[in-house]
Amino acid sequence: MKKYYILGAPCYQVNSVKVVKGFIKGLINSGKGGYSVAINAEKIMMYSEDAKFKTILDNSVLPIPDGSGATIGMKILHSVNSLKLDFPKIIFECANENNFSFFILGAEEKVNKNAEMVINQKYSGINVVGRQNGYFEDESILFKQIKLLKPQIVMIALGSPKQEELAVRLHMLIPSALLIGCGGALNILTGEVKRAPRFFQDNHLEWFYRLAKEPFRFKRQLILPIFLGRLIIEKIKIKSI
Repeated sequence: MKKYYILGAPCYQVNSVKVVKGFIKGLINSGKGGYSVAINAEKIMMYSEDAKFKTILDNSVLPIPDGSGATIGMKILHSVNSLKLDFPKIIFECANENNFSFFILGAEEKVNKNAEMVINQKYSGINVVGRQNGYFEDESILFKQIKLLKPQIVMIALGSPKQEELAVRLHMLIPSALLIGCGGALNILTGEVKRAPRFFQDNHLEWFYRLAKEPFRFKRQLILPIFLGRLIIEKIKIKSI
């Protein structure tokens, strides 16, 4: 995979799921570990506005294209195509194929518990060594428990940027583990929330589907025209050089 920069923010170009799985397997088997960041328009904009988040993203071992903003940004600025990944699903499949051990962290207790049950039923090759919902009181105690269990992968469903900030701290304690921020993926896995239909996913309209379902997201979606405007300005600058 090759790394590109979208308005300064790093993001891998991905041509195939097979390559991504090979990259994940290599990281885990080498014991290097690290944490992922799912790249979308909102996070690309945060990169230039939030120094703390910029550092987090710069040190991510897996800045992965998650939203259409990442793939459109690469297309406009670098003239390259990239897959927009359902990264949590890829992680589940890769862990299942390689018998990696898992710790599930985050979401409500019902969702967290059901996620363990679904993983055990659907991905029998995954060894779920522990779980904890997102409503814990003492982070240091939780981290010690995770360290003792020695999971190879920790799925963190706390929402962004909270999950990335926690991943940075946890990485310092268990550097060999791969820490995956998965947002609402556990809710989708357990059927609590449905993904947008394939048409919306394939045509960069998943944001529109979510907005129709959740009108309160309107303010967050206002970032999209600003983001596109910045891409166009950056492209003009590149052409003028």
